[in-house]
Amino acid sequence: MKSGSTPLVSVIVPSYNYEHYIKEALNSILEQTYDELELVIVDDNSKDNSCRIVEELISTQAYLEKFRSRIKFIRHDHNQGAHNSINQGIRSSHGDYVTILNADDLFQSNRIEEMIGQMLRGDAEFAFSKIKVIDANGGNISSTSDQAKNFIHTQESILNFPSVGWSLIPHNTAISTGNMVFSRKIFEKLHGFRNLKYCHDWDFILRSVILTEPIYVENTFYSYRLHGNNTFLSLSDVVDKEVKTVLGSYFKLCRKTNVPNKLAPSPNNWPKQFFEVLKNSHIIKFWYYSKSFSNFILQFRQNQLDNKDRNTNKNIC
Repeated sequence: MKSGSTPLVSVIVPSYNYEHYIKEALNSILEQTYDELELVIVDDNSKDNSCRIVEELISTQAYLEKFRSRIKFIRHDHNQGAHNSINQGIRSSHGDYVTILNADDLFQSNRIEEMIGQMLRGDAEFAFSKIKVIDANGGNISSTSDQAKNFIHTQESILNFPSVGWSLIPHNTAISTGNMVFSRKIFEKLHGFRNLKYCHDWDFILRSVILTEPIYVENTFYSYRLHGNNTFLSLSDVVDKEVKTVLGSYFKLCRKTNVPNKLAPSPNNWPKQFFEVLKNSHIIKFWYYSKSFSNFILQFRQNQLDNKDRNTNKNIC
């Protein structure tokens, strides 16, 4: 694509102790066929050599020429969590569109060009793509690892739902924060990622479904790396609470009559299909939970956490 004829895309790279992967991750951004890029790296107080590797890379001629001074490296003096790192990175950026690359994952070289191209042609404000699952050494394990096969099956299930948005209700078919591309307008309307340790990506994309219908791009992929330090591999009881928070929030929002996205799963948009789909899945219990006083309290407390984060980040940014 010709420089000046395409929108600026900000690539946010949240990083924490990924010295073994961050060079390869950043180089996959450097190798993008899309030229109008801004790079923002946010290190969340890493204890390894990540920062030294980043500083050396972004000072090279190749990076200076590719990004033309549109590089920012933010270092936290204490750990603030992935959601805060992403929010700060986005609020420090300037692109019309935003994408995230987790520091242990990789972009296919044509990824941003394909994603933005399809979003512009389809007038879409949110997109995600197929994934390829790789191991610690970069080998493709999409068809050999049980966990990887589960991720692939999750994405294949998209075809079984009435819409892409519908597929996101029972599970996060985008799989990872890094597989998301969205407009800055959507980010601002949603006030960023919420203070959730594990499910901030699923929550963000579900809240976006209320506003706009996402598109699923199949002619490029996001390389999602499985290794011993993946966050989801250390899940604890907090996940159950976060699932209640995420689905309790979505179902509360979708009950409104003025949902902007007319394809969003809701009783008003899908009067015949909505309860038919829900009643045949474990999700129905969260629909009933969303009407409870317990959900009201849970959402109130979550909003307090999110407001505290926003006020803190205002002072930083």
